[in-house]
Amino acid sequence: MSAGDEITLDAVDRRIVRLLQEDAGLSNNALAERVGLSPAPLSRRLQRLYDSGLIRQTVVIDPRKAGIGLQAFLEVTLERSVTMVGERFIETVSRMPEVIECHTVAGDFDFLLKIAVRDVADYKRLLWEGFDRITEVKTLRSTILIDTSVMRTGRLP
Repeated sequence: MSAGDEITLDAVDRRIVRLLQEDAGLSNNALAERVGLSPAPLSRRLQRLYDSGLIRQTVVIDPRKAGIGLQAFLEVTLERSVTMVGERFIETVSRMPEVIECHTVAGDFDFLLKIAVRDVADYKRLLWEGFDRITEVKTLRSTILIDTSVMRTGRLP
């Protein structure tokens, strides 16, 4: 099964995913107990969920504790919305450590980026030294993130 294929989930798979979303630090034994499986079948199910790409292992950091004092959403409009230009833009922003998310969108702009920096001066540096050098960028529009009230990493339909 390739990572792009949809995976069929039963009630136990859904419970495993939900429990891990609530507490990713659960041990396999504790998770097995909560879903009513022994550790071996649970491990096989988890491996299938990871292999399918449904579950991706990631580390979520606390921005303030990491010295990130400012987060922003940056709306980017390119001069031309052709595949090659878009791919080049994605490749460029993928190399910027301050860009923590890059979404291709439909609407009034082409990309929505989430930026994490130390402070306003660091954001100004990124805009002037990073994005000003990307010739395909037509417009940039910033929205400063004040607080994150709800954050989920995904949900099952």
